[in-house]
Order: sequence, then C-alpha cells, then structure tokens
Amino acid sequence: MEEKRFFEGLFYRNSQPIEDGPRFGMTLKRAGSMRFRWNETNPVREAFLGKLAGNTHSICAVELIHSKTVFAIEEAEEVDGCQGDGIITQNKSLIPVVTVADCMPIFLYEPESGVFGMLHSGWKGTGIVENAVELAEKKYGARRESFCVVMGPHIHECCYTVDEERAKYFRVNFTPDCVSPVSPDSSKWSLSLLKANLAVLRDSGINEDNIVSYRECTACNPMFGSFRRETSSLPPGTDIQEMQRHFTVQAAWVKWP
Repeated sequence: MEEKRFFEGLFYRNSQPIEDGPRFGMTLKRAGSMRFRWNETNPVREAFLGKLAGNTHSICAVELIHSKTVFAIEEAEEVDGCQGDGIITQNKSLIPVVTVADCMPIFLYEPESGVFGMLHSGWKGTGIVENAVELAEKKYGARRESFCVVMGPHIHECCYTVDEERAKYFRVNFTPDCVSPVSPDSSKWSLSLLKANLAVLRDSGINEDNIVSYRECTACNPMFGSFRRETSSLPPGTDIQEMQRHFTVQAAWVKWP
C-alpha cells in the first residue's frame, strides 16, 4: 500500500465539523519538496498539484515573501507573477496554495459569504489573518464572527527560540504569554506562534468555537518537512541557497470537493 503523502481535514463551526464545506490539506515530507518560485520549475510539485486539481479545479499560488499581503481573486491568472503570503476567493473551482516549512499554514472558510483561502504566517507575517478577514469583509461582505480557522502544523515553542529583540516585538504586539525564557539566565526566548495567532484571532472577533489548532511541531515530528530540523547539522554560515537544498517545503491548500 502506498504511504500517505498528505493529509486533509474539515473546518469546524460552533465546535461541529462542516461536512458540506471545503477541505483543507497539506503535504507531508514524503511527498517531496513543494518549493515554488515563478522563475523555477518543480516537477514534483507540478505532478502533485496537477493530480490534486484534476480537470475540475485550477491551482492559484503566490511566491512567498514573509509579508502580510493577501490577494482577493476571482481567477487564478490574477496572481500570476505575484508575490505575497495569502489568497482568498469565492470561486469554488480554485485551489489557493501556499508553501510552509516550519511557518504556520492558516486555512480559512466563511460559510455565509462562501469566502475561503490560504495564508502563510511566519514570524514576520504574524497578523496576516487579520488582514485577510478585513479584506474579506470589504470585498465579499463576509462576517468575521462566522470565520472558521484552522492553524496547521508548524514549529512550536519547544523548538522555536528567538532573541530578546524578537521576543519583545511579540510581547508588545501580540500577547506577553507567547514568549517565555528558555532558562532564568538565558538570553534566548521560546516563541509560540500558536499563542500569538490565537491572540490575533481573539482580537479580530473570531469565535473560539470555530478555531482548530494543530499541536504537531514540524521540527519535532519527522513526518513533516522542517527548515530548523533539516538544516541543523549544516556548518555555521552555510549559504541560504545551499540550505534550501536540505529542507522539504510543503504545500498547503483549501479545496472544494
């Protein structure tokens, strides 16, 4: 039997699964690297996403830049050549896709307007979900209290350490409890992207019964690709281009059946 190369799930509303809505999904490490750049070709990615889309759907993607930029689109061609970190749409024939490798994939669906989408949220992009919700309200008349949000597998505080400057940034801009000292005499801090994003969702007015949070840490669990884990054995000062050949980028998407 072929090993599973991805997982899929349902959105939840009022703590109940939405059976008649879109599904979210994400590749696993064994699927291979889903790295995406507009000026590159990736046969592994193209084969996987081509099968996912079939003859009924179209893939839409952006080249990630670790930003809070979100595109609202009606057709896949609208983001051709674009750089950013999120896509939302009402078009059920589209499959918004981003890539992740320790950063948090955020899957979105608002049942009343039919808006759905996909976000990439690293430390620089924390808060992108608020931008997406505001854009959906303005363009599609979505209601923020009806948004259903899934925060997928990502690096957790057990493996994510940052310096004092970044810890201060998160304490001030999100919530103090998203960072904690590694030890009493350490200058390093553990950062929880989950707690930071939960604070954003709470402040954005998202119903907590509509939120699902994955507890798997991509750096701990070898079934996932991880920038930190897979590059940890490389010599200090390794060029970023060389590092990119040593970790497995995953694709994350939202798709209507």
